[in-house]
Amino acid sequence: MSLIKWELTKIFKQKSLYFVALFLFGWFTLVLFTNMHETTVTREVFNEWEGPITTEKLAAAEKLNAEVNEFFSKENAVNERKSAEAGLTETIAMSQNIASTIKEREDDLNQLIKNAEANGNHSLAAKLKLQKDMYNEVKINKISYYKAPQEAVDFVNVFGLILTGAFLLIGLCGIYSNEHASGVENYILSAKKGRKATMQAKLMAASIFAVAVVVLWEAFNLISRTAVYGTKGWDLPIQYSFKYFFSPYSLTFMEYHIIQIALHILAAIAFAGLIVLVSTLSKSTVISFFVSGFLFGTPILAQSIMNVETIWVNKMLTLTLTNIMKVEELFMNFISYNVFGYPILAPYVGIAIAVAVLAGAAVLAVVLIERKQIV
Repeated sequence: MSLIKWELTKIFKQKSLYFVALFLFGWFTLVLFTNMHETTVTREVFNEWEGPITTEKLAAAEKLNAEVNEFFSKENAVNERKSAEAGLTETIAMSQNIASTIKEREDDLNQLIKNAEANGNHSLAAKLKLQKDMYNEVKINKISYYKAPQEAVDFVNVFGLILTGAFLLIGLCGIYSNEHASGVENYILSAKKGRKATMQAKLMAASIFAVAVVVLWEAFNLISRTAVYGTKGWDLPIQYSFKYFFSPYSLTFMEYHIIQIALHILAAIAFAGLIVLVSTLSKSTVISFFVSGFLFGTPILAQSIMNVETIWVNKMLTLTLTNIMKVEELFMNFISYNVFGYPILAPYVGIAIAVAVLAGAAVLAVVLIERKQIV
């Protein structure tokens, strides 16, 4: 325990972490409050319509939409109430669009299942049946003001990823390479029984640091969203967020966010273990930083900037630690991998990969330090 505490002390005493934290959290706070397009009027309008989407409510929404369109066709002035009502009717229309899209997909899947079974392609049929069963569970039958959960979920995909990556790279890239640069490595290596204990302490400290980073920005995320947008909407399905419009997962924002954070933490711990391994292999903290940064940034570069369109390449990139940490790619659409004829959903494959990377990095790091020679 004393070794782990010592390693954590070395990580947290790095002043660069606090400068980066001040800059990034300041920037995110500025972005949050300068992009506030919602008002209290919008929340009031949604609260008036909150609840199950009934036939009567659909008819009332259609009538309200006609009134809003007539108003804006005659008036050029900004009217907060009417703008909020327009947003409400668009949301209700979107809910019906989601439901009809799901119905169309189910009809298409039924035909595809018949074709696959007729051709004797049982693995494809199993995959299509799983997809159909998942869509059957998605229910879009209520409305509420959901800006808080929508923003909280999106924060993880972008800002959470940036924060975790930045803090892990800055905090951990020198976790072992600094020992080499300072000459402390020789003292570590001279104690044969102390090598394994030292590396285990570094791995544990790195894991604790990764969890602490996520807990910090998640607290900021939830507190800021709640302060600005309130607490409603967490029980709505994730399909209300445009990114997850085609998602086959029957999850509320609350259920998804819990899974999202858990997956992010697991992938963050695995990436922390990978950084420890790279640092152990590197004689320079600079080299460790750039190699680890390359491993973190390459999937984002390939998908966002290079615009990779090859299906199998995209499916492989989805299972990199960076995208597992990002999470959204695993849930936005139906993605499965054929394992011995059975379709395994992308989130489960992502979990297996993160655990495998963590275990592999930890074992290799311990083996490396045990085999190092005193210079």
